[in-house]
Amino acid sequence: MRKRKLKLLFVGLFSALFAVNPVKSLSNKEIRDYDSNGEKCFNETSHLVSVGIGLGRNYYISLSGTSWKSPNFSLTYEFPWPKRIGPGYLGVGGYLGYQTEHDRSYYGSSYYYQHDWNYYTIAGRGTYHWDVLNSEKAEVYGGSLIGLRFQTYHYVTNNMGSGADVYRYNEKDIPYPVFSLFAGARWYFTKNIAVYGEVSHRVSYIAGGLTYKF
Repeated sequence: MRKRKLKLLFVGLFSALFAVNPVKSLSNKEIRDYDSNGEKCFNETSHLVSVGIGLGRNYYISLSGTSWKSPNFSLTYEFPWPKRIGPGYLGVGGYLGYQTEHDRSYYGSSYYYQHDWNYYTIAGRGTYHWDVLNSEKAEVYGGSLIGLRFQTYHYVTNNMGSGADVYRYNEKDIPYPVFSLFAGARWYFTKNIAVYGEVSHRVSYIAGGLTYKF
């Protein structure tokens, strides 16, 4: 009989604890909902997709003739780390970048030698969003990027002679490591759409674009 009473007592205590827990969970949910309804641009519920254009990174400098290099086009996705880290939120995600370059050189009046490059960057990205710099419609953030840049090279000439390959560059289609530190700012002109700008010491010295939050 005593054992049965103790068992009923433990069951009652555990039932009481589980009865209190939903109230606590609801309170935490209310706090998260309030935070996501305008307190911070980025919090533990934010998911961001950004498209951008970057300028300023030189992969190759042409020597003569006609040449051009496109901007660096990028696509990023960012989602929150499950728990707060220090005085802010950590966003983690991925980065895809693309850039192309063209160079055509002329030697004499008859022959051209054309070189084309394509650059593909695949990287992981981490961004820290400080509370003090993270408001309802605007924020300032910083972070780092690490990954690989894949390069392809293509050579074309109308010189069919034996010396045509003299002007071919010894370019290897192999991946190169990429690392970058960056700082940026974002401003939401609607509830879910923002403009952003970033500065970096590699990949793109300056970049900007649009962000969609869902």
